[in-house]
Amino acid sequence: MMLKGEEMGIAGRILIVDDEAELRDNLATLLGHEGFVVGTAESGMAALEILARNPYDVVLLDLIMPGLDGIETLQEMRKMRSGTKCVVMTAFATVNTAVQAIRKGASDYLSKPFRLEELVAVVRRSMEEASFELQVQSSNLDQTLASLANPIRRRIIEMLGQSRTMRMTDISMALRFEDHTKTMFHLRTLKEAALIRQAADRHYSLTDAGNNALNLLRVLVHPTP
Repeated sequence: MMLKGEEMGIAGRILIVDDEAELRDNLATLLGHEGFVVGTAESGMAALEILARNPYDVVLLDLIMPGLDGIETLQEMRKMRSGTKCVVMTAFATVNTAVQAIRKGASDYLSKPFRLEELVAVVRRSMEEASFELQVQSSNLDQTLASLANPIRRRIIEMLGQSRTMRMTDISMALRFEDHTKTMFHLRTLKEAALIRQAADRHYSLTDAGNNALNLLRVLVHPTP
């Protein structure tokens, strides 16, 4: 059976967990139209069974449900899928419930009723958080941060992110370096950190780790509000 959103451009996988069938279906339809692949579960136990079989990027989780409540479901979910982000939902929003959910591992909080724009923004923010954590885990963070500590090397990473490929002479011109030796020093440092590569035609470009470093720079310099 096709999940909602699979026939469109996929923006990520979301599991909606709520005992109210009408709300569950409405959210699935709305988020499906936004391009997300959406699954649903009517209870905490059903959600855990689904998560045991299938990975999801974000879980939208109602806090007040019969049987296994939202907090208990969240705790079990974190044991099973620690990389999956959880956004809790409740019609009885208080500072205490929000703080409790965040302490238990929720990444964000929505108070019912909420607008579609607010929902989509929170979901996308949680997905960015999950993606960023995955990039950090898959990279040599110490070496990456050491390489990015120098503003010239940060500038080179940003330029290659914009231009895709550049020759050493073009990089020197963009940096306004007359001494190519200085440019070569920074390029070699970035190559040793596996952030850039040099092709046979002597053009430089970002590696996968370099693209991760570029995303890291964007988060550090221009964080999502």
